[in-house]
Amino acid sequence: MARIALVLALAVALSACGGGDDSKDAQQAIRDFVQATNDRDGDRLCGDLLSQEYMEKATGATGDKAEDACKAQLDLIKGLKLRLISVGAAKVDGDKAVVRATIATGGQRTNRRFLLAKEDGGWKLLGGS
Repeated sequence: MARIALVLALAVALSACGGGDDSKDAQQAIRDFVQATNDRDGDRLCGDLLSQEYMEKATGATGDKAEDACKAQLDLIKGLKLRLISVGAAKVDGDKAVVRATIATGGQRTNRRFLLAKEDGGWKLLGGS
């Protein structure tokens, strides 16, 4: 549980709906990530916004079991509330993007760098720091 909470708090960036402006879609993925995390919407977060690779690293599960493990771990998290302070411009390079954002958790602001990848037609969180 602590592992996924840390991953969620450090992350923030995922998939937006397809087509159009990749830069804006990548930024929207971050907004969607924060919303899905705060709503504890496992279908949206784990199904649409986190890459398969990310879920496997965060949960230790592989294949189809990674999404189920992600949803189960999200259900266990209590009290985590992310507040998106700002989203910077996305730097898109083909099917990869970097988006910087400022997130507040527990009253503490942190600057984050989110790595995104195009997967299944949308931007999904690949990692972050």
